[in-house]
Amino acid sequence: MSYITEIFERLNIQHIREFLLHGCDEINTDSRSYVERLETPDEKMRNMLHCKFPEEEEYEQVTNEIYDYASACEEVYMEIGLQCGVILAMQIVANTKVPPDNERR
Repeated sequence: MSYITEIFERLNIQHIREFLLHGCDEINTDSRSYVERLETPDEKMRNMLHCKFPEEEEYEQVTNEIYDYASACEEVYMEIGLQCGVILAMQIVANTKVPPDNERR
């Protein structure tokens, strides 16, 4: 197998995410859909909070704070991700050299 084929076999967005966020490789990938990956921990969190805060008003107050924090994280990381995407695109463009017309023939 060529090293080029090996590069494409290792290509995985979860590995890239793990490296960018934590500086290490993600060994195990998660094949669940994005929706499943979000719903599972959300359901576990809500169930735990219902046990800890059986009073609906208190439960709502706590979950609102958690969701506010999660929204702030979501917004910040989306902005960071967009900036990273633009930087990567600029690097790709800078490394893509189009030969002059007389060299393309």
